[in-house]
Amino acid sequence: MEEIKNILISRGYTEKQALAIAPELLQIDNSLQKGFRCWLVSEEETDYIVEGVKLSELKHKFDLTYPAALLTIDWLIKEPERAVKSINRGIK
Repeated sequence: MEEIKNILISRGYTEKQALAIAPELLQIDNSLQKGFRCWLVSEEETDYIVEGVKLSELKHKFDLTYPAALLTIDWLIKEPERAVKSINRGIK
């Protein structure tokens, strides 16, 4: 987790933000792990589509970082009904 926190900080997160998000990123769905690891190593962003929602569109529409969009996609996997409703309402 320390490594993830340090990478997040080096990419613009505050220490407080990095400490909050790192544990969540460690718990993302297995289907997202490879893309997350790739981003950690090279900042390469893998696009995902879940429940008709595309990660790259989330980033653009809500001005999200890749990790934030990844956590939103994870939420769509784990709680599709609630997540879709929130996204459709325009929640950031």
